[in-house]
Amino acid sequence: MANSDIPVPVWNTLAGDWEPVDFWNRQRVTQWPPGFNPHWLPTPEFQEGDRVQFVRDETCAREGIVRRVLFQGDLASLQDTTTRGFKLSDHIIYIVTARGHDHRVRASSILGRFVSLERISRVLPLQE
Repeated sequence: MANSDIPVPVWNTLAGDWEPVDFWNRQRVTQWPPGFNPHWLPTPEFQEGDRVQFVRDETCAREGIVRRVLFQGDLASLQDTTTRGFKLSDHIIYIVTARGHDHRVRASSILGRFVSLERISRVLPLQE
């Protein structure tokens, strides 16, 4: 299988699952490779629309919005159960828009999520 035939797993926030996207052919949703189980992929910590603070370099932290979540790794190696480990989350790439630019950010570079008052009020009722 050529590299252009291998789909890129993209997190679908509405479905709450990974979708195979063919970036070589107009970013269409396609089929998983034969024998591949998408449940082998980890669930991302951050979702599209989350406002996060991340480290851009050693001296600068930025705030931005998660626009897309991708899994960047070798899907063929995930079929072998001996290579599946706890570090799969290191292969998740968050596309974060900050100050008008997109940044490719790993979870280890994200310092935290900003939680809106609306989201907090769903979990904790407002006190009068």
